[in-house]
Amino acid sequence: MGFNLRNGISFCRVGDRIIFLDIVADRYFCLSPDAEHSFRALAEGGAPPPDDLHLQGLLTRGLLMASAAPEAPAACRPIVMPRTSILDLDLPRPAFAGTTSALCCLAASRVRLKMAGLSRTLSWLSTRKSRLPASRALSEGQVERIMAGFISAARLASQIDLCLANSIAVASRMIAKGMRYSATIWMRGGRQSG
Repeated sequence: MGFNLRNGISFCRVGDRIIFLDIVADRYFCLSPDAEHSFRALAEGGAPPPDDLHLQGLLTRGLLMASAAPEAPAACRPIVMPRTSILDLDLPRPAFAGTTSALCCLAASRVRLKMAGLSRTLSWLSTRKSRLPASRALSEGQVERIMAGFISAARLASQIDLCLANSIAVASRMIAKGMRYSATIWMRGGRQSG
């Protein structure tokens, strides 16, 4: 018998730890050191013994599923690391409409996460994004104006412990304006997409 991760759970390596995200349960978590050691052996393609108590515990808790044809669980793809942040640029002064739109997106994302949960919210964003034309992109100036609105909104609305809701709000606004790229790094003088 082998093991696979349950649908809706992903993981990444951060330093020497493994962090899991369960979008169905709306949480992220780490394992105990012993359970993480067993999971790391599984993910690295090793063959942990079928009676490994830590893997059996993860199976009982519903994080792993038994599989006849197992594949080593794969970590999330590494992201393209930005060379600079748009927040470090000299952004244009936001228009009142940009700040108002950002505040509305922030409020809507907080309500959506609370009412629909993370899994349905991500599905909603994915569906909206999939409807955009494949070639559609925003100019550097458009992205800077949108982000200036969010920076201005941050001065008016609490941002403490709301990084997920804020990320959803920015993604929603970018999609509403037609930005399709999943990961784009904006810099003065050019754009790299990943």
